[in-house]
Amino acid sequence: MKRSKKISVFKEFSFCAAHYLEIEGHKCSKLHGHNYKLRIEVSGELDENDMVVDFAEIKKHVQPIVDDLDHQNLNEVLFFMESTTSETLCLYFYYSLYKKIKGLSKIEIRETDSCGAILEL
Repeated sequence: MKRSKKISVFKEFSFCAAHYLEIEGHKCSKLHGHNYKLRIEVSGELDENDMVVDFAEIKKHVQPIVDDLDHQNLNEVLFFMESTTSETLCLYFYYSLYKKIKGLSKIEIRETDSCGAILEL
């Protein structure tokens, strides 16, 4: 079988966290929470084990970050960030992971089933 085709794989995580937006008058300016869903996608060619990456390798790098955010106020934990929107959370995961996960190609954060952000690399 040819191994030269690019394939994408993904692993999903979830965490619960509170946050607020510092936008005067915005409905999300009050402390509230979400059951976040995180999807990490890695793309590449198959290795000698017919994998792009072992899912355990993704989990090894992502789970500690998720654990640090779970059941926290993101504005307090990520105090160095200007905001805690879905968009900036994608960037936070990117800067935390891009040197650790070869082939990182997409990061998706969902605040609800119907809204979130996607960072495509």
